[in-house]
Amino acid sequence: TCAEACASLTLFKGSERPKARPTRMTNNARVSNITRGYSLKHKQAVRAVDNCAAAWVVYGESIRDLTLAEAIAARNAQAKEREPLAQAEIPGITFKPPIGAQATHMIEVRRAFEANEFFTQAVQ
Repeated sequence: TCAEACASLTLFKGSERPKARPTRMTNNARVSNITRGYSLKHKQAVRAVDNCAAAWVVYGESIRDLTLAEAIAARNAQAKEREPLAQAEIPGITFKPPIGAQATHMIEVRRAFEANEFFTQAVQ
């Protein structure tokens, strides 16, 4: 009943209230670098991992510095993941820009040419 539920509740005063455990990690949580023995912010640790300078030991808690060989291997793997596809277009289909875009481009080219001629004549 409601009376039993209310009786089982404990009243907390001020600083006695227990802290609620966060359901997700904040971006400013401290992460320890076990190689160098210091702590840094979570975002700094993520940046170090993205730059292939460190690797997670326990995600969100600790990182370690990568050796030179490990860093080179990690950069190579990262570069392979970011490479463009082998074929950018479907075979047999080519891109043709719209006519309006071609006309606008030609106008810009003509204006740039005229501006160049104007300044060339002004200098002489």
